[in-house]
Amino acid sequence: MENKILFVGGNWDLNGGKESKMVNEFSKYLSNATVYNGGNYNDLKSIIESSTNYNIIIWWANVPNELPKIRNIKEINYKAMLVSSKRNIDNKYSFQDLIQRSLALKSNLSIEFSKNNGLYNMRLFDPLGNVWYEGTDIKECSHALLNRLNIIKNITREPTIISNENIKELSYFLNTIYNSEETPSIKANKEFLSIVRDYATIFAKSIYQTEDIKRFLGNASFRCQKGFPSFRDGKYILVSKRNVNKEYISIENFVPVYFEDGKIYYCGDYKPSVDTPIQIRLYNLLPNINYMIHSHCYIEDAPFTEDALPCGAVNEVDEIIKLIQNYYDNDFNKDFYLINLIGHGSIMMSKNPIQLKNISIVRRETPENMYQRKLLKK
Repeated sequence: MENKILFVGGNWDLNGGKESKMVNEFSKYLSNATVYNGGNYNDLKSIIESSTNYNIIIWWANVPNELPKIRNIKEINYKAMLVSSKRNIDNKYSFQDLIQRSLALKSNLSIEFSKNNGLYNMRLFDPLGNVWYEGTDIKECSHALLNRLNIIKNITREPTIISNENIKELSYFLNTIYNSEETPSIKANKEFLSIVRDYATIFAKSIYQTEDIKRFLGNASFRCQKGFPSFRDGKYILVSKRNVNKEYISIENFVPVYFEDGKIYYCGDYKPSVDTPIQIRLYNLLPNINYMIHSHCYIEDAPFTEDALPCGAVNEVDEIIKLIQNYYDNDFNKDFYLINLIGHGSIMMSKNPIQLKNISIVRRETPENMYQRKLLKK
């Protein structure tokens, strides 16, 4: 599908607003873009409602603080790729502050505008903290923006679908299994939850440098092992809910999911992590793996995948397969894997919870400059 771009920038107030020179310069390099550069604040509502006609929305509208902000782009057009911006001329905001804002807006990409020797310096980044351009060249920045958007557009995502299974019956089995002390498997699952809580504290300290945490990044999952008749010989994978603080995670914070007829279903009222389609496929590929912990930190001395992908991209499975082929001697029957996901984080996978203990965690560089890495490769 050809890109259709809605570009809204400049000043918007009750007196007709004002154009932005920056918006005019950027728009020169955005073909097939509908541009609104400054105007009357009351017109923004109708403009945002028209956003359903576009697959890329660059929303840089500057509104006075005394007027309500209009930023609900994703509520109106959740399928569109959103590019937001933030003026940071006086360096009031840390990079972590900018990331939290990007996450709150559900932006796919953001640009920070600061000043460098009288020129606007632009830093193009994603919600995972990867920088895809940094400098003062508007043409180069716009090209980097479009290039990354095209990559995002072409990744594969897969929805999870609510199941019509009897959740009350399933909940009964879950409560029976996880409140019992009769089998080693049950004790192992409880030990896994304890390990997840411990790592959550480590991950939080490694990721956040601000108290204004809007989302909890990363997730955990485990397989309902064979031998439980109520789980149909390991049909279900238990995946943590979205946006759950893993430092306090319990069995109630996990969602049963399963793969059937090429689709992924979840049981109950809460959606599982966006990484569910990736992990359920990994469980199918790796028969000896029963537990996974994914974080947005790196693991010391673990191998790296090649391509940086956003959360929920099913293409990550192919990246992990290539790494297992090259680094783990093409052995898909191991019971322990440590893998770094470049520009994203890491995933630990094991047969038993005890194998996940005492893994050395490394803070990702923040920001992680993919643009500089690209220049070094040239």
